[in-house]
Amino acid sequence: MRIRVLCLGNELVRDDGAGIHVGRVLLQLPLPPEVEVELAPHLGFDLLDAVAGAEHIVLVDATSTGRPPGTCVTLAGEAIERHAAGASLSHTIGIAELMELARKLAPGRPAASLTFVGVEGVAFSDYGTELSPEVEAAIPEAVDAVLRVVGAGDEVRKVARGIRPPPVQVSAAGTTGRDPSEL
Repeated sequence: MRIRVLCLGNELVRDDGAGIHVGRVLLQLPLPPEVEVELAPHLGFDLLDAVAGAEHIVLVDATSTGRPPGTCVTLAGEAIERHAAGASLSHTIGIAELMELARKLAPGRPAASLTFVGVEGVAFSDYGTELSPEVEAAIPEAVDAVLRVVGAGDEVRKVARGIRPPPVQVSAAGTTGRDPSEL
């Protein structure tokens, strides 16, 4: 089964970058070969290509639903649509709309199953690359949630506990998450 993990967010708007932080940890891990991790700055029409061809999609993003900051949620199926309906979304297209459009554009392809892993944020109106303390503390829990969803073994989950996202590097071209000497 081909699994695509799409880690969403804007690292320059504090907690909105939670999904990207999770993704940068996942990219450092020896994941099963059928798992692909992609960092995506926003949930928009450009993700249609990323959704195409995957049998299971895991979306990782920050949420703003009124739960305590740092709360991690894992949702599947209709629970995602109910969650998204009450959430404050900062994206150009919603999760349900993205998946429906992908189905309409490829009617012969079976619909991908979908899982959402979210981290409740608190700092969405401030610019900066630092996560709030509550969200930063929740990153390992969110990473573990994704690893459970994709079927990573206990050994990978153990390795993940010791990894922290590399510091965000900002350049004129945007954020890279890598040391500038590597570019």
